[in-house]
Amino acid sequence: MVGGATVKRVRETMHEVVVAAGVVWDRERRVLLGARGAEGPFAGFWEFPGGKVEVGESPQAAVARELREELGIEVTEGAITPWVVRTHEYPHGTVRLFFFQVWEWRGEPQARVHRALAWVRPEEGGVAPLLPANAPVLAALTWPEYMVISDAAAGLESGREQGWSEALARWERRVALAAAEGRVVAQVREPPALGVKRLRELVHHARAAGAVRVVVNGEMRWATEAGADGAHWSAARARGYWERRERGEDPRERGRLWLGVSVHHEGERAVALAVGADYWVVGPVQPTLSHPGANALGWEGFAALVGEAPVPVYAIGGLRGEDLSRVRAAGGHGVAAIRGWEEKGDLTLRGERAKRRGQDEREAERDRGVPDRSRR
Repeated sequence: MVGGATVKRVRETMHEVVVAAGVVWDRERRVLLGARGAEGPFAGFWEFPGGKVEVGESPQAAVARELREELGIEVTEGAITPWVVRTHEYPHGTVRLFFFQVWEWRGEPQARVHRALAWVRPEEGGVAPLLPANAPVLAALTWPEYMVISDAAAGLESGREQGWSEALARWERRVALAAAEGRVVAQVREPPALGVKRLRELVHHARAAGAVRVVVNGEMRWATEAGADGAHWSAARARGYWERRERGEDPRERGRLWLGVSVHHEGERAVALAVGADYWVVGPVQPTLSHPGANALGWEGFAALVGEAPVPVYAIGGLRGEDLSRVRAAGGHGVAAIRGWEEKGDLTLRGERAKRRGQDEREAERDRGVPDRSRR
């Protein structure tokens, strides 16, 4: 796994520097950033704490050492998980950055090498300028930890309007259950025959239930017409887009909305990389009722497939919300599921809080111009 890799494995050369950085979280869902001092390149720019990986040292060991040296904190054993790996081209050379999420630590962070420290909610930003290699990482942290996937059409009975109302109620309830546990992105995955009007209704009900982001499975124009934040593509759709682009046909599907891609094997991983997806959904991790004949990856297979991914990865296939810690330990970002959300206690107050949180985050993103964002 990435956490145990040495510099020899991650291949540091004369033109590539290997760096390990920590995404340090506090209990208020904020991450720690430091402003560089007056000396050296990018003086005053904000960055995630970290530094170069020494020869023979694993990136995970390096980030623990760097946090001790730069901030004076000790990472709690077992409270650090591998996350994304990014490569950035600077004028002076290439930097390969291994990011780890740090959930618990001991001590009080001190600005030993930085000019200042700041706790920031990723969806709000709040500090500038960001180091170029770190800006897309902060954006990646805005992706929620739970993805709820719809199957409203499967519950319809002969297209009756009553059946559709019941399907909408089940969908909203499912999103609310997940939103009561954490932040949610809703994926509307329905057959094209359902129509844009009903897709728009599903998007609206997901937001009402507390989803902070909504994507539509299918063409980018469906997502636009349904008022969603982005689209989710199968690997086949993504491959078709990539092949047309390679032929010089200049396809316009990609747009400027968020984009996710489903990945089941190495070939599809390559496609997701080629189209520049903002997140991946990888699976099935375990056998599922919806795909009984599919070969499950298992946790080792999942970890191998998502290793050194440059974007957040959701695990799917026989999982529930409580599998989140295991997903993170394997290098994933979050859990994706259709039916894997259970009711746990009275959701009245928690559901209302989730809805308000979703509304607040969407307003913050609109204030920052996220719908018209520059992706990288």
